[in-house]
Amino acid sequence: MKRAFLLLFAFIISTQLFAQHTIQMHTLWVRPRVHVLFNGYTISFTIKDINKALALLSETGDTTFGSTSGLDTAIDHAIELYPGTRMEYHNKLEPVIQNGVGAFLISSGHAFIQNKKHKPVKAVIMDIQALQGGVDDAYILFYDPKNNTMLFSGKMNADMYHKDLGID
Repeated sequence: MKRAFLLLFAFIISTQLFAQHTIQMHTLWVRPRVHVLFNGYTISFTIKDINKALALLSETGDTTFGSTSGLDTAIDHAIELYPGTRMEYHNKLEPVIQNGVGAFLISSGHAFIQNKKHKPVKAVIMDIQALQGGVDDAYILFYDPKNNTMLFSGKMNADMYHKDLGID
């Protein structure tokens, strides 16, 4: 009986470990212009990376957000998002980041993240939730490895998981 419980416990722990892995953040060579405030963290993206990600998303057949963001590259864009994806959005950029390309950009390391004390976060833990039947989007949570605090949650199209943004 103890052996069965130990095997069950090992299986539960191993499934949790395989769903999480660490992502190293890359250096952004272009100044990020889109700044997302989430749970005390600031996640910054370049407009160029957002547009590349939207183009890759539209290649998968998802036409929800279009193939470009149409953002002005001369100004900074700041938005605030909350945990969960059923929050009321105040501008068109919020659902694009949380339900379109934000999780993809972080999972590919194309983000500059600062913690509550404005110190850079060099790596994040990515936790992919199980796909629900008939749904093409995976719900992904990102955590700061230093204190295990959630720093972003969003959806990513399952077809985007192995896509590559290319070299900056």
